[in-house]
Amino acid sequence: MTAISPYAAPPALRLGFSILASLLLHVAVIWPVGFSLQHVLPPPPPVLEAMLAAPVLATKRVEEPESPEPVAPPPVPPAPTFAPKPPQPRPLKGRALNTAMAALVKEDFYPREAIERGIEGEVIVLLTLTASGGVADATVASSSGHAILDAAALAAVRRIAGLPSAQRQVLLPVQFRLH
Repeated sequence: MTAISPYAAPPALRLGFSILASLLLHVAVIWPVGFSLQHVLPPPPPVLEAMLAAPVLATKRVEEPESPEPVAPPPVPPAPTFAPKPPQPRPLKGRALNTAMAALVKEDFYPREAIERGIEGEVIVLLTLTASGGVADATVASSSGHAILDAAALAAVRRIAGLPSAQRQVLLPVQFRLH
């Protein structure tokens, strides 16, 4: 007599038997759980009762006094007008900053009194440029904290010429450092 081995079957048949056995085991485990869940009923929702109340009727009527003159509505103020915001000044960058710094280096603008007292600082100057790139106006946007440095920075930047005039107003940092 010959023994039949499960390994003698082709691999595809063994795979089919394995899948069938897995399905049967899953059904055997899950079916009783699903069957028992069907018999559990959720609790009934609570019963709401509502009663309509009789409407409340006003027993006393209040009469409004008659006005001898019609009241005019209050005047409506005119609609506000919105002016566009002027463009905000931006700091000089790139070639424009290099041009301005080169012009400042040529100037002897560090005050001798500030050098003797050892005063250092940075002044940010707001420049208003002309169409040709000259300085039309200069004001201190951020002070160094020392009036002597602020005045020296304003005097030096007013002598700068040849800046690119793509922007109408620009910010220029002027640094006072002792080496």
